[in-house]
Amino acid sequence: MAPPKKSIDSPEVETVQPAEHTFDSIYSPPPIEIETVRPLNSGAGDSKQLAELAFNEEIVEVMLHESTDPNAENPVFTACNGVTQYFFRGQVQAVKRKYVAILAAAKEHAIRTPEYTDSQGARATKITRTSSLKYPFSVISDPNPRGSAWLKTLLHSPT
Repeated sequence: MAPPKKSIDSPEVETVQPAEHTFDSIYSPPPIEIETVRPLNSGAGDSKQLAELAFNEEIVEVMLHESTDPNAENPVFTACNGVTQYFFRGQVQAVKRKYVAILAAAKEHAIRTPEYTDSQGARATKITRTSSLKYPFSVISDPNPRGSAWLKTLLHSPT
């Protein structure tokens, strides 16, 4: 004979809903401030920035050099503000200056640590840092007279 089943006692419990609250009296958001928009060319900084943007949109002819590495990228991918530009090795291409700036900024860095003996006869280590363009290129033509100084500044920057 099976033992009797235990009965489960689950009396009904009355639930009490919390009183309604309105947060208008407790929290009122700060007023929204509307900022006025300045028209273009309202100051000297605006005209300089517009001139720089126009300078970076100018067309420049460049050629990305060939590589002896059989696994070198070809074409080389660059992008600026979501717009892509491919560079094909060994071909002269007319591209916007901003993409040339990306090529000039792409550098490889190497560190060598050769050992030597200093003047007191102690062994020492010299740290030599070098950097080079990851994608060497040549500018074929740049119609803007500022272009040469601009490129020289980019190429001499450490990063």
